[in-house]
Amino acid sequence: MTKELEAILAYHQASKHNFKSYAPGPHRLDLRLKPDSFLNYHGTRLLNLEIWSDEQTKAEIYPTYEQAFSPEKLKPSELNAKSISRLFFDSFAISVWKLAEGTEWPLRVNPSSGNLHPTEVYLLSGPMKGLLKNPSICHYAPLPHALEIRAEFSQATWKLLSSGFPEGTFFVGLSSIFWRVSWKYGLRAFRYAQHDIGHAIAALTFAAAGLGWKTSLLPDMSSKDIAALLGISGEKGPEKQEPACLLAVYPAEKTCTKSRTSSVVISDFKNLSWKGIPNSLSPEHVEWVGIEDAASAAQKRETDYLDKREESNEKLKEELKEKSNEKLKEQLKEKSNEELKEELKEELKEELKEKSNEELKEELKSNMQAASSLKASSFKNLLNLDTVPLREVIRKRRSAIEMNNSAYLENEIFYAMLQRTLPENNPIFNSLAFGPFTHLLLFVNHVKDLLPGLYIFLRKPEEKDRLKAAIRPDFLWEKPKNCPSDLEFYLLMEETLDSFAAQLSCKQRKAADSCFTACMLSEFEEPLKRFGAWMYPYLFWECGILGQLLYLEAEAYGLRGCGIGCFFDDPLHDAIGLKGLEFQDLYHFAVGYPLPEIGVLTLPAYEK
Repeated sequence: MTKELEAILAYHQASKHNFKSYAPGPHRLDLRLKPDSFLNYHGTRLLNLEIWSDEQTKAEIYPTYEQAFSPEKLKPSELNAKSISRLFFDSFAISVWKLAEGTEWPLRVNPSSGNLHPTEVYLLSGPMKGLLKNPSICHYAPLPHALEIRAEFSQATWKLLSSGFPEGTFFVGLSSIFWRVSWKYGLRAFRYAQHDIGHAIAALTFAAAGLGWKTSLLPDMSSKDIAALLGISGEKGPEKQEPACLLAVYPAEKTCTKSRTSSVVISDFKNLSWKGIPNSLSPEHVEWVGIEDAASAAQKRETDYLDKREESNEKLKEELKEKSNEKLKEQLKEKSNEELKEELKEELKEELKEKSNEELKEELKSNMQAASSLKASSFKNLLNLDTVPLREVIRKRRSAIEMNNSAYLENEIFYAMLQRTLPENNPIFNSLAFGPFTHLLLFVNHVKDLLPGLYIFLRKPEEKDRLKAAIRPDFLWEKPKNCPSDLEFYLLMEETLDSFAAQLSCKQRKAADSCFTACMLSEFEEPLKRFGAWMYPYLFWECGILGQLLYLEAEAYGLRGCGIGCFFDDPLHDAIGLKGLEFQDLYHFAVGYPLPEIGVLTLPAYEK
């Protein structure tokens, strides 16, 4: 085991909450030290972006929320000042201001633990109509909804940076300032900042989808190179930014096969003339050595995972081209449709299990088109989401403060939401390169025609036997009678467990009052050993992406969600009989019907 992996595992254990004690944190909140949630670079040129009123966004009925899951069917927006303004307005901007007892505070489109917002956002782009004359790196400032130009560079450097990516590509980089979260949450803040990165990735992906664009995480980039591209190399002190990830954004009709930018270009960025001095966030700070150790251990080196996977798939792809069409024709002649359906389904599972490549998936699907009666799912969404405007869903997303414990969720909606979390053919998860690693352990409290109790939803059906062996042998593993046949959803224990759900979620009542509360149970030990300590943040990113999806699903159906980062880790593991580190609980999320906020006014984001 490497020293980095040892350090990450030590952090993970030390940052767990238990019934007897919480993870180390501040004894009290020193409001004098509360960090500024807005970072600005003084001395930079500010490019104000276009702003939409609430009335304007509500009037835009297209694209719909449903269309966000098929962005390749939308006409890609031209890359210009208006489309970039909308991208950031619908992903990282302020959504509303709240006012209560004389105090105002902003909420943003992308959620954050405690509304503390450790995530910073950067744009790397070539010249852009109406916005950028030269290739530039800009920091996004949500308070004025503007871009701060940190540096400009040559067209030759941009050509090298974007080489191999689809035409029309630009890049968005994310970083974290851990102090913003550790001020309130102490040692556990490193986890929460990673959740927020996941939420940010999904927020960007949904906003991009509405413009006919896709996002792809560049997983083979090193942390050092990302820092160089964002202009944050060498930052020191408690307010320093740690590089998280770089994403390519490009027209959804095109395919991105690159997993990193050229390393040759990095030296050009190190020699740029960077503009702006960041504002101070707090007058004093509290040091959390455990977070520093975890951040250092999770630094990623440059890798070539996707390149190797691409090479390993070439032979298989050629073989499929030669034989699959002829084989399918013969099978159609000799076998019934039902036999073919089952055989092709198993064949598809095995191939994708071993060779999870986007192009291969598309090829396998095309080979199945002749069997026209086969369907990707036997469950059809009975509620029409193709009339729900995407922008309205995105902009009105909020975290539920309290939930109505007498309201019940229709089971059709519940199953539709579960189905949406499946990674297959879902562009929200296509931004990730590895996984999925996460399953959903569900406390079902108030869902019509479902017994209250503990359930599990497998996002990787082939892992059923592995999970059955890992948790309590007396669990039922019974599929509800009204469950769609293609969902791997099982009742483990029939019992009213709402109070226990709240107890596990740091006694937060919303986990009991919700219609359901999901505990995100992630593969843990194996991916860390296979990839290294840098995979630790990635596992939390996947959970954050799932959380953002559930937020928007809830809004689209007239409900509300709430991410819960505070929970008792090992008590949940003990309750389900989980031992060791094969799987770990990394995030909780509650969905239900919200109660109205009493005494709190809602004000427009940019019309004060």
